[in-house]
Amino acid sequence: MDSQGLNEIEKGQLAATTIQCFTGIDGSLENFPGLMKRVIEERVWECRFHRGREHRLPNLRSLITEKPVAGWGEDPDKIEAIIKDDHEVLAMFREAMKGKPGPKPDGNSGDNGNRTKKGSNSRAYLDERLRRDHPGEFEKLKNGEHKSTRAAAIAAGIIKVKTPLEQIRALLPKLSKEELAELVAELNATH
Repeated sequence: MDSQGLNEIEKGQLAATTIQCFTGIDGSLENFPGLMKRVIEERVWECRFHRGREHRLPNLRSLITEKPVAGWGEDPDKIEAIIKDDHEVLAMFREAMKGKPGPKPDGNSGDNGNRTKKGSNSRAYLDERLRRDHPGEFEKLKNGEHKSTRAAAIAAGIIKVKTPLEQIRALLPKLSKEELAELVAELNATH
């Protein structure tokens, strides 16, 4: 493939091959993450030819959810479930699925509700954050140097691991008076 990318006809073929792989018509699901990566890299939703017609869609979400032939008529959650084990494609997918910031109907700036909540610890969210904000740790994750997404997020400082003392301090206000008295008695007995 040349550095210029695909033309509109090739983009249409790529989009068709990708959804056929997903639905089991052509190929196997093991090829789907690689095809999906290429769909995102080439931004095939922007302009492609399929069945003799030009199709232009505003974003990846539209390509996935619009009814055929303009789109695939699929559930984005099903797509995400297939690519969940490929950290790079999952992060690319989630980034491409985000809504673009823009004016809300009331005229205020904001997103369209498609963004992940801040502070989420889901694997997909962490993969996305690592890829975007900590590419070194993300590469280590992809290369197997980190045992899990959580381990990479801890190394990057995204997830803060509390010390045992910090954990105890966080739980103290949740104890009843009786439980607190029992704890104090136990501490006095051991020290």
